[in-house]
Amino acid sequence: MHALAEDARPTPDEARRARVFASVGNVTITIGDIEDAIASRRAHVQKRLAEDPDELKALADAQLENELFYQGAEKLGYADDPSVQRFVNQTLVKVFVRKEFEEAVTPDDVPAAEVASYYEAHPEEFRRPEMRRARHILVASKADAEEVLEALKTGEKKTFRALAKERSLDTETNIRGGDLLYFTADGSVVGREASGKIDPTLAKAAFSLKDTGDLSGPLDLGDGKWSVLELTGIRPERVRSLEQASGNIRRRLWRDEREATLDAFIAKLRTELEPEVYPERMDAIVLPAASEPVEAPKQ
Repeated sequence: MHALAEDARPTPDEARRARVFASVGNVTITIGDIEDAIASRRAHVQKRLAEDPDELKALADAQLENELFYQGAEKLGYADDPSVQRFVNQTLVKVFVRKEFEEAVTPDDVPAAEVASYYEAHPEEFRRPEMRRARHILVASKADAEEVLEALKTGEKKTFRALAKERSLDTETNIRGGDLLYFTADGSVVGREASGKIDPTLAKAAFSLKDTGDLSGPLDLGDGKWSVLELTGIRPERVRSLEQASGNIRRRLWRDEREATLDAFIAKLRTELEPEVYPERMDAIVLPAASEPVEAPKQ
C-alpha cells in the first residue's frame, strides 16, 4: 500500500499546475488551466504574453470572467436552452471527429511506400505538359493572309496586336489583339478546358515554331478561313519529383483514409443503433421563400 501511495504522489510539475488561481463556488481555475489557455493561442500571442505581465494578467482575469459568466448563465437556465444544446451537440461531434479521426493519425504517418506507389501509379498528376501562347489574325482568304504576313514582316504597318484588332475576323480574340492565351499541344486552353479547344491547325503551328516572336506562314483553317499566327510564349514541360510531390500525396492519402474510416464507423453505428428513417416525410418540410432581387436605386 505504501508503494501505491508513493506512485500516486504528484510530481513537482503536476503540483505546480494544480495550484489554484481562483475559485468560483466549487469550481477552481488552476495554473494548469491558464497554461493550457496560453498553449491554445498562436505563437505571436504567446510571445506577447511572455513579454508583457499585464497581458498575462488580462488573460487570467478573462478565464475567471468566463467562469463567472458560465455560472451566471447556468443559474438562469441557459444550459437547457435548445440553441445551447444544439451547439453543445455540434461541438461534441466536432471534437470527437478531430480527436479520433484527424489527430490520431496524421499525414506524416502515411508510409513512404504508399506515397511512392501512388506517385508511380499517377504520373499524369505530377507532369505539367509544355504550353505555348500565341496570337493570330483570322482573314477570309489566302491572299489576305499573305498581305497581313507581308505587312508584319516589313513593319510598314501596325503591330500584330493593333492589326489583329483592326482586321481579324475572330470576334472572340480580336478584342485582345488576337491572343489565344496559353494552350497545350492538343489545343486545350489552360484554365478554360471546359470551353473547348482552339483550332488544331493553330495549335500545331504554334508548337512547330521555335522562338517567341516567330511568325507562321498562311494557315488554311478550312471553310475559306485563313490565319497568320505569332508565337508569344513558351512554358516548358515540368515534372515534379517524388520528393517534391510527397507532401501533397501524403495529405491526399491521409484524407482518403480518414474518409474511409469515417464511412466505416458510420456504417458500424447504423448496424448497432438501427436508426429508423422516414424519407417520405421530408415532403412536409417548408423551405424559406427565395428572396426577391433587390433593384438598384435609380440615379
